[in-house]
Parts: sequence; structure tokens; C-alpha cells
Amino acid sequence: MADKVQSLPQVYTDAVQVIKKAILDSQYKTARMANGEQLSLYFGIGRYVSVNSRKGTWGTSAIAHISGQLKKELPGLRGFSETSIKLMRQFYESWAVLLNRQPSAGEIETSKSSATDLL
Repeated sequence: MADKVQSLPQVYTDAVQVIKKAILDSQYKTARMANGEQLSLYFGIGRYVSVNSRKGTWGTSAIAHISGQLKKELPGLRGFSETSIKLMRQFYESWAVLLNRQPSAGEIETSKSSATDLL
């Protein structure tokens, strides 16, 4: 005997689609938020490492020691090798320049701005 495939009434099919869209939208939003938080963490670590390593506060092997200690204190931690931490520093140093720059002439809104607003 062949099993008969029953189709759901349209109202149920529509409900499934609405719920499915809500689930997928929520999963996408959660992933975006997690990615944003992770980038913020990397930027913050990069800043901390940059400030301390570039000003001579830390020695040349400090990042390696920090990475090793993190691995000991947080077993299973991934993504915080010496190389990764140096990349976080590079990430911060690259983006800090862009985030802290003065706006270009094309970015200045002139419709309601006065000369004193630009200073």
C-alpha cells in the first residue's frame, strides 16, 4: 500500500511560513549581534595590546606569555594564540585610524551647519 500524502490546509501552510520566517530572522539577528560583540571584543583587546606593547610597557615576548597563560586558565579556549592576538592589535591599529579621522569635505552636511559646527 502506498501512503497517501496529505497536504495541509493553506492556513497551516501560511502559519508555517510565518513562523519559519520569524525563526530564521531571529537566528540571523542573533548571529549578527554575536559577530558584532566578537568584533568589539577583538577591537578592545587589540587596543589594550597596542597601547601596552607599542609604548614599551611590555617586553617582546609578552604577547606569547599572555596567550599561553590564557590557554592554561581557560582550557579549550580557541582564537587567542600569539598570532591571533597580534592580528587583533593590527585590526585595532588599522581601524582606529579610520574611526578617529576628520570627515572629508563630501561627508560634511552643509545644509544646516555653520562654520563653528565644523570646529
